[in-house]
Formats: sequence, structure tokens, C-alpha cells
Amino acid sequence: MPRASLLILLIVLLSDIGNLRAATLPYAESFSGANGDPWPAPWFPGAASVTVSDIQGGRGRLNGWDTFVSRMILPGYADVNVEALLTVEFANVGGQGIGFYVRQNGGTLREYQPHGQGYAMFLKGSWAWPEDLGIWREIDGIETQFQTGYNPLVGGLLNGVPYRLRFRVFQSSPDTTRLLARVWRENELEPVAWTVEASDTRAELQGTAGSYAIDLYNHFGGAPIFIDDIVITIWTSSTGVPDVGAPEGGARITLAAPRPNPVTAGGGVRVEATLVAPGMARLDAYDTQGRRVAFVFEGPLDSGTVVFHWQPRDATGTRLPAGVYFLTLTAAGTTTSRRVVVTD
Repeated sequence: MPRASLLILLIVLLSDIGNLRAATLPYAESFSGANGDPWPAPWFPGAASVTVSDIQGGRGRLNGWDTFVSRMILPGYADVNVEALLTVEFANVGGQGIGFYVRQNGGTLREYQPHGQGYAMFLKGSWAWPEDLGIWREIDGIETQFQTGYNPLVGGLLNGVPYRLRFRVFQSSPDTTRLLARVWRENELEPVAWTVEASDTRAELQGTAGSYAIDLYNHFGGAPIFIDDIVITIWTSSTGVPDVGAPEGGARITLAAPRPNPVTAGGGVRVEATLVAPGMARLDAYDTQGRRVAFVFEGPLDSGTVVFHWQPRDATGTRLPAGVYFLTLTAAGTTTSRRVVVTD
């Protein structure tokens, strides 16, 4: 498709999106389609530079022109205080970076109207400057990094290794937004400390609701990047007042990998949760459309490790159909999820 025609199509899509009713969180996507299928709706390419946006091996694949931002946009949401989790994997880490946007307005830089706007975390390889998990803002289509997290992992970033990213953004006061991000290897426990923290007071983004986007930047090499297990939730602290970089001794939780996984529809899984400090907790199961399909637990928990057992059944006790589900634990203002594959 010629670039001019693609830009016209994007403008039409954005016009239609503006008439949609805002969707509600949580949102979850595991890219469970067949190889070659497009990214699940309503994701769409937000830039002419996107050359590939399909599913490969149960993951979202994204590729684009070198030295251009290639953006996929998730429209229809209008959120302010949020937390996002996702898995990423590089194919050319020395020449790539990937970003996740919140409070996003449906634009991409200055390619079309509206010009892009939002907050992003951006994980990059070693091109141009050290490996970095940085915090960015985009206003009127101009992206600016205002906090760095150089050399975020001991041993560096590697090709073919899945990494988990968490991005928390909330309004800490009427004129200040707090932004926190961390990265860790998928096969390791999530760390307690944030990789990078920042506060921002640019008026254009304070209290501004928006949706979500994912950016690929190929500095060189033209290789794809892979995305999986996206979970986006509304974020609130246990007291109803977001913390502002305070020690997180009571806010850290971990959720171990469910076993067995996959599990048959008539079977059950065992999953361990660990809390650093006592508090209220809730465990739910969601499908890939972000719909809660089962309530597992809600109540107070002591610090330490507790074991949950879940049979893949809905609230009426009916077996859930085969597919991908997410066990999502929320405690003390923090949410973490684990994917469960249910088979017939």
C-alpha cells in the first residue's frame, strides 16, 4: 500500500476510534492466534513505518523501517493511574529498543493529527549510549527522555531471552505524575527495587486520560521484536493514596509459575504467592479479553508464602473452555499475573 494511502487509512481509523465508548480495564493479551494472524483487534499500526505486525509462535511480532518509530496503538481506553506488565524479546538487541506508552492519544510523533502524546518506558540496547530503561514523554509529537536507567541488568541484555517489564504511572498530586519502571529476566523473580523512577510536572500530561501503544525503534539491522503476555490494570494503593517512591516493604508480591501448565479443563493448578508484609490480597482469573472469569480468593494474608489451588471453572462451576487465562494477584497496590494454558 502506498504511504499516502496508509496515512489516509490511519486518519479514518482514528476518526472512528474517537466515536467509540471508552473500554475498561483490566486488559490482557497473550497473542494466542495462528502464525501469520494479525495482532488482535483493536490494535492497529499507528505509523507508515510498520512493516510487520503479526503473530509468530504465540507472540506478537513487530518490525519496521530502520531509524523510524514503528508504533502499534491500542485504542479505546481512557485511563490515568495504571500499571502495565509485558514480556519482550529482542532479535537484534544491539540495534533495537522497545517502548510502552500510557496516557496515549492515538497519535504517532507528527505523522498525522493528532500529534502523539503520552508517557513511555523505553528499553534499549547498546546503540548510541549504554543499555537503558528510560522514562519518556511525548508532547505535540516530540519525544523527550527525562530519566535514565543505564545498564539495567547485570550481564546485559541478550537476544532470544524473554524479559518482563513493569510500568506504573499515577497522579501523585494534581500537578505531578509519578512514573516507575523495572525490568527482569522472565525466568527470575521480580526484583523489589524499581530500575528507574521519575516525577513529571508538564501540564499537558497532568490528569490526562489516554490509551496505550507499543513502539519499536530499529536503529539498524531491520530485525523484529517479540511481545507477549500484556496485562494492564488500574493502579491504586492500599490506602487509596498512591505512594510517591516510599519504601515498598509492604507493597511487594510475587506469584510463582503455576504447576502444571498447561492444565486440562478437568484438572487443577497449584500456584504460590509471596508477600513481603501482611495485607489484603485478591486472586482472580481473566481471559485474554480482560474479562474476569473466576474469583479465586480475597482476604487477609500473612507475610510469607501461601499456596492457592485453582480448577479452571467459572463462577457457576462450569469448566472453562480451552484457551489462555491469567491468574492475577493484587495486594497492597501491586498487581502481578501468570499465564495458564487450559487444554481439552
